[in-house]
Amino acid sequence: MDFGELNWNAILNLQNIELQILKLERGGVNSTFMKRSEWSKYEKIINKGTMNVIVFASFVIIIAIVVTGSSNYAMVKRSLTEKLQKEDLVYILKSISTQVDARINRAKDTSLIIADSPDIIKWFNDGETDKQYEAMFLQQMTGLAKTFNYTVFFTNKKTGHYWTDSNLLTDTMSKDDPTDRWFFDAIRSDQKITLNIDHNKELNQTNLWVNTLMGDSHNPAGVAGVGVDLQDISTEFNHYKIGDKSNLWLVDTKGKISISEDVEQSGGKLSDYLPEDVYDKIMSDSAQNTIQPTIVSYADKTGKVDLIFQKLSSCDWVLVFQINRSETLGVLNSIMISTLVTIAVVLVLLLLVFYLVSSRIANPYKSAIQLNLELENEISERTAKISDQNTKILESLHYAQTIQESILPGSDVWNRVLADNFVLWKPRDIVGGDFYWLKETKQGFILVVGDCTGHGVPGALMTMAVNSILNNIVVESDVISPALVIRELNRQLREALNKEMKDHSTDDGLEAGICYYENMGKLFFAGAKINLYVSSADQIAKYDGCRSGIGYIKSTFSSEFKDVELKVEPGDRFYLTTDGYLDQNGGLNDYSFGKSRFMEIITRTSSLSMREQGAYYESELTDYMGQAPQRDDITVVGFQIK
Repeated sequence: MDFGELNWNAILNLQNIELQILKLERGGVNSTFMKRSEWSKYEKIINKGTMNVIVFASFVIIIAIVVTGSSNYAMVKRSLTEKLQKEDLVYILKSISTQVDARINRAKDTSLIIADSPDIIKWFNDGETDKQYEAMFLQQMTGLAKTFNYTVFFTNKKTGHYWTDSNLLTDTMSKDDPTDRWFFDAIRSDQKITLNIDHNKELNQTNLWVNTLMGDSHNPAGVAGVGVDLQDISTEFNHYKIGDKSNLWLVDTKGKISISEDVEQSGGKLSDYLPEDVYDKIMSDSAQNTIQPTIVSYADKTGKVDLIFQKLSSCDWVLVFQINRSETLGVLNSIMISTLVTIAVVLVLLLLVFYLVSSRIANPYKSAIQLNLELENEISERTAKISDQNTKILESLHYAQTIQESILPGSDVWNRVLADNFVLWKPRDIVGGDFYWLKETKQGFILVVGDCTGHGVPGALMTMAVNSILNNIVVESDVISPALVIRELNRQLREALNKEMKDHSTDDGLEAGICYYENMGKLFFAGAKINLYVSSADQIAKYDGCRSGIGYIKSTFSSEFKDVELKVEPGDRFYLTTDGYLDQNGGLNDYSFGKSRFMEIITRTSSLSMREQGAYYESELTDYMGQAPQRDDITVVGFQIK
C-alpha cells in the first residue's frame, strides 16, 4: 500500500462525510432521521483510515529506527574498536613504556658511571690493600646512594668482598653458595650490563638489580650496580587499568611476569593467562626485534579480547596490556538496550495515538548533548593526568638542573681566576649537553667549553661524565696542554662509551674548546669543532679548532689535535661559543645567526665591560630569534686575563 495513496483516500473520506453533514443540515427535519447504519458506516471508514495511517506510519518509523539504529550501532562499534586499538591502547602502552624505559635507562646510566670509576677499579685490582682509600670508597658509595636514591653495591672479583651502601662489607662471595651464583654468572657472561628482577610476595616488593661489569668486560675487576624499587611502577599500572578484566604485565625473555598490578600474578608465567598462539607471538623472535606496538585480537571464554604488546627500548623485556572488549564497549551495549526499550515504548504509544507518539519520541539533540558532556569529562580527566605527568617531569628536570649546576664553576671561581668575564649558559630543556669547566692551576688556569651529544637529561648525564673525566685528567697530568687534554679525553670517553665494540647503536661524544693560560703571558688553545675568537686592539682573530669531535666513533686516537700558542697582550679579550648560538635561526629570512654576525658583535661591544657584553649578547640573540624557538643548548664564555 502506498502511503501517499492512503493519505489521499482518508482525505476523500473525510470530505465525503463533511458533505453528508452539510446535506443533513440542509435537509431539514427528515435529515435527522438518517439511518444509524449509515453513520456507523462512515465512522468505520474514519477509524479504519486513521488506523491505517497510524499503523503504516508506525511501521515506517520502526523500520527507520531499526535500520538507522543498527547502522549507527555498527558504525559506532567499529569506530570505538578502531580507536581503542589504534589510539587508546597504543597511548596507554607508550605512556607506561616511557616511564619504565626512563627508570631502567637512568639506573643503567648510573650503574655504568659507578662501575667504570678508575679509582675503584684500581683499588679492587690491588686487593683492597689501601685502607686510606677504603674510607674514601665507603664515603663515596654512601654518597652515591643518597644522590641517586638507589641501593648501591660493589663486588670484588679478586677478594670476593660484597660491599653495600648500608651494611658496607656485607659478605664474601663463594662458589659453593647457591645465592652467590649471580655474581659468578655475571663475571663469566662478558655482558657489560645484566638486569634481574627480584619479587618478594611476603613484603610486596619488586626490585630491579642492574649488574654491571667493572672495567674491561672480558676481564672485569668485579661487579657493581644499583638496586631500584619498582613498586611505584606496579602501583602506576593500576592507574591505567580499565574495568575489572584488564591486565598489565611486564614480562622477561623467558615469559616470566616481572611486574603486574595484581600482586598474585607477579612472578608467574605469562602462558598461564594467554592462549598458546598469542603467547608464542609475543615471545617470537620477530616481536623481540622491534619496539613498535603490536595488537592482537582473540576470543576466549570471557568473549572478545584485545591485547597490545611492545618490547622496551631499554632492555629485552616486553610490556603487555590485555583488556576484554566488553569492558571498553560496555557503554555501547547500554545504548543498544536503551534503544530497544525506546522502540518498544514508541510502538505501544504509536498504536494508541499518533500525535502522542510524535510528542514522545526521544530527543536526539539531548542525547548528543549528553554524549558530548561525557566526552568532555573524559577529555578533562585525561588532560588532568597529562598535566600531572608534565608536572612530575618538570620537577625531575628542575632537580636534574640543580645537580648539573652543582658541577659548574661558581662566580667566586671566575672572579678569583679572571679579571673580567661573562658566561651565557642557556640549556634548551632546563638541563642540557652544554657545559663550561674552569680549573685554577699552579701556573695559571685551564678553561673548557663543551657541547655534548643530546639535549635534556641525556645531554646532562654526558656533561657529568665528561666533568669527572676532566677532573681525573688535570689532576693526574703534570704538564697541561689543551691538545693533550683533548686526546686523553677522547681516549677515556671512547672507552667509557665502549666505542671499540663493533656493535653500537648510538654515537655519542662532544665538541670542546680548551684554553690553558700560563702566568708567563702565554695562552694555549686547542679545539674540537669549537673555535677561539680573540679581540685585540686593532683586529678580531679567529683560531679554528680541529674538525674532529671527541669520543665519537670516527674520532680515532690518531685525530689531529694541536695547540695554538698566543701571546697575551694587555686588553686582549677571548671568546668561546658552542654551535647553539651560531646555529640559532631567526631574522627576516629565518637564517642561522652565523659566525660573521657573531664577530660583528665582538667588534661592536669592544668598548663595553665583559659583564655588559654578556647582557648585550643575550639581548642580541633574543631580538634575532623573535618568535622562533630555541633549537639547541647555548653557551658563550668571554674573559679577559688579569
